[in-house]
Amino acid sequence: MKFWTWTIAILLTVTAIGVSSFFVIQTLFDSDSPLQTNNERSVVKEASTEVEESFDTEKVNTPVNEEVVTLADGTSGHTFISIWHDFYNETLGWGRLETTSYEEQKEAALSILDEIKDIKVSDEEIELDMKDIAANAQIIAEKDDRSAMRNLHRYFHDLDIYFNGYNYDQTFGITEFRGN
Repeated sequence: MKFWTWTIAILLTVTAIGVSSFFVIQTLFDSDSPLQTNNERSVVKEASTEVEESFDTEKVNTPVNEEVVTLADGTSGHTFISIWHDFYNETLGWGRLETTSYEEQKEAALSILDEIKDIKVSDEEIELDMKDIAANAQIIAEKDDRSAMRNLHRYFHDLDIYFNGYNYDQTFGITEFRGN
């Protein structure tokens, strides 16, 4: 009798663990589960709304005409601006300015200088911005200057918003083109 008691107890325990595990797993992966709902605390809701709004890259503004800036190799200024903005987000954004590799930044500055050497710009304000970009890139090519790095990131940030028409209004106001 003792054998059957232990066998039944073990079978009931294994069954209970199996059923419990099934419900826990189903609850965790079920999109209608209470564990999957959004946090209802207002602070969390506000923060998540701010993040969603601030990183909305849907094109809702009218982008700048593609012919306004063209690089010597035929590349659109829009592409040039967007690529460098992405680079600076990755290497300087979110607190990385002080820890970024100077050698990587120097190489980037030299590339920018090379790319804009024979740039064609048909807007006086954008031409001033390109001159400022070149001046900051030249500083970085010569020495480790974190302010010049920050300025380049800000130029590319603001111009990316203006050139590509993103729905994002937080700019640094550093550019002559729609910036001041």
